[in-house]
Amino acid sequence: MRIGERVPVRPFLRLLVRPWWAESYLSPFYYPGTVVEITEGGRVRVELDEPHHPAPWESRVQLFHPTEIHRYGCRCLECGKPGRDMYRFLADQARLPQDK
Repeated sequence: MRIGERVPVRPFLRLLVRPWWAESYLSPFYYPGTVVEITEGGRVRVELDEPHHPAPWESRVQLFHPTEIHRYGCRCLECGKPGRDMYRFLADQARLPQDK
């Protein structure tokens, strides 16, 4: 992996879980970005592409472990399935009382 390389990553999203509270969740999809830095500890800082619509992340530059990054154009099973954390989010939302 090199600086300037294009990679897909699953960004961390900031989602509202209550009117006064937002939590960080791992995206269920991969999103393209560019490697901007490789830290001394081996972590990779990726700048996500500019979205066409408002994006739910706090920062376009996010830090990832190299094992969380796939090659651009990867067609593995992991790239094709939704994120596990989204199911936890939906289960949490279902437990909230419904407004009438």
